[in-house]
Amino acid sequence: MSSNLRSPGRPKRKDQEPSVQETVLIKASMLFMELGYEAVSLQQIAKACGITKASIYYYYKGKPELFTAALTAVMHRVSQRTAALLDQEMSLRERLILLAETKLSRHHADFETIMREARSSLSPEQLNEIHRAEDDIHDILAEHLRRGMESKEIRDMDPLLAAHAISSVLMVGNREIAKGTPASKLARDIIDMFWLGLKR
Repeated sequence: MSSNLRSPGRPKRKDQEPSVQETVLIKASMLFMELGYEAVSLQQIAKACGITKASIYYYYKGKPELFTAALTAVMHRVSQRTAALLDQEMSLRERLILLAETKLSRHHADFETIMREARSSLSPEQLNEIHRAEDDIHDILAEHLRRGMESKEIRDMDPLLAAHAISSVLMVGNREIAKGTPASKLARDIIDMFWLGLKR
């Protein structure tokens, strides 16, 4: 047997083309995050992937199942990116600014709006799966805030509440008022407002 043949269980090389299912997930997540739930059809996703709609049905029963898998995959990638950014060797404030700038530089539809559109089409189990993946992001941020409290960089508070508050404040990046402001300036202004409070 030729030594060039891969055994079935060997991991793919980094330069290898993604599978059809991986391509569907990638394209679907991009379209859903850019356009929202209602505006995206399976036919549109199939066209973006260069496949037929029937090929999507081979992997997913329908749009709700694909949406759930796509959004969960997005959340897992965001979790990994969040952890990597917050593990940088710098002050907590600078790490939060870096995290905010990364989020604000990626323009996409507001997650809450996307979920509001999709909610009636999703089962309770699908909603829970997406929200569990979202919770992982907040848990990572909360853990770094908790460490900041232990090191006295910030005052004691509920770290999970603070994590949710930061995420909510960063949603201003999707508003009209934020358009035209560089992500670096917007990130620093938002985190400094959160960090310093409104008190003189």
